[in-house]
Amino acid sequence: MSTKSLSEQVNEVLNKECGIVAKRNELIKLGLCEHEVRIMLAGSAKGKTYSGSEFNFAKLTFGVEIECYNVSRIQLIEEAAASGLRVRSEGYNHEDNEHYYKIVSDSSLVGENTNEVVSPILKGKKGLSSLEKITAALACVDAKVNRSCGLHVHIGAEKMSDEHYCRLVRNYQKIENAIDTFMPASRRGNNSRWCRSLQGINFEGCRTKGDIMMAMNDDRYFKVNAVAYSRHKTIEFRQHSGTTEYEKISNWVMFLAKLVEYSYKHECDTCNTIEEIPFLKESEKVYFINRRAALN
Repeated sequence: MSTKSLSEQVNEVLNKECGIVAKRNELIKLGLCEHEVRIMLAGSAKGKTYSGSEFNFAKLTFGVEIECYNVSRIQLIEEAAASGLRVRSEGYNHEDNEHYYKIVSDSSLVGENTNEVVSPILKGKKGLSSLEKITAALACVDAKVNRSCGLHVHIGAEKMSDEHYCRLVRNYQKIENAIDTFMPASRRGNNSRWCRSLQGINFEGCRTKGDIMMAMNDDRYFKVNAVAYSRHKTIEFRQHSGTTEYEKISNWVMFLAKLVEYSYKHECDTCNTIEEIPFLKESEKVYFINRRAALN
């Protein structure tokens, strides 16, 4: 039995470096009622949110694949050129580059003039600015999306340690239910064959990137694609629904970037709601809460 007072034990729990769910469970074990716990955790969250002090978005490399239809390749190339972007029309391929966007075919898409617009390797705010220009060009040519389309984001993982990589995949698995709440129904759970759920996969014994790939049977059609490391030295996130809107793309890129940073040192608890996600500031949660409301 602890010799510390209840107040001391409560303060210890509130100051722990762990998720809100773990804190709630410990406070309940101390004999507090649900109402008291909610009040304490709400007060504790003020000023206690993960700060991301080590986060340096400027050093992060990323790439985006925008699946869409109703796109004239010639028109898109011309519109992008007006904004100073290079776009090339190519056959289906997996070649990376740092200089131009490419338009390639994708047999999984449904509609007229289906295409996948693949970004070059991007970095920091300059990369986001480039994405803003390509989405503006897509809007000008009246690009459209439907349920067959997805948005795929690659995050550079070549310098990511095995420990960091494994923790990142486990953390995504733990917050997947919360992410599902701000995705359309077609991208939740196992509703899409192209981005299946991580639930039920045992990552606990994984110590290397290769272990993660083996746990996923070297299959890339999960919400997190570990096989991308073999080909691109990236980790790919496939869950987001198709969109050509810059606001949606940039918010998702930043969400993933903060998840990557958080996973460098932190293992999170299972989160079922946006409010429980530990690496987002309250102001950042608002966007995803609004998305949840719009989709539900």
